[in-house]
Amino acid sequence: MTGGRLDSEAAEAVLAAAGHRVPARRAWPGGLTAREVEVLGLLARGHSTRDIARRLVVTPKTAANHVEHIYAKLGVSSRAAATLYATQHGLLGAFASEKP
Repeated sequence: MTGGRLDSEAAEAVLAAAGHRVPARRAWPGGLTAREVEVLGLLARGHSTRDIARRLVVTPKTAANHVEHIYAKLGVSSRAAATLYATQHGLLGAFASEKP
């Protein structure tokens, strides 16, 4: 558990062992994890690394590591290139209003 959130793999294992149906994992483009897609969405919407950390209840260093891993996986070196990738692969979803 990190920041009040349960590890999704552990939670799914417990649910499966209890006989509950566990949803299939989605394969994200570029080998991204679900958390990295979440970070990429915030990054593409212009949030700073510090703001991403605050929103995800992690340290700024952890958020920066996520950003670095995303850049490496996508083979990009800038926020603009990462945003373009996210847009081209439909990773941003609707531009609904967000709570600050």
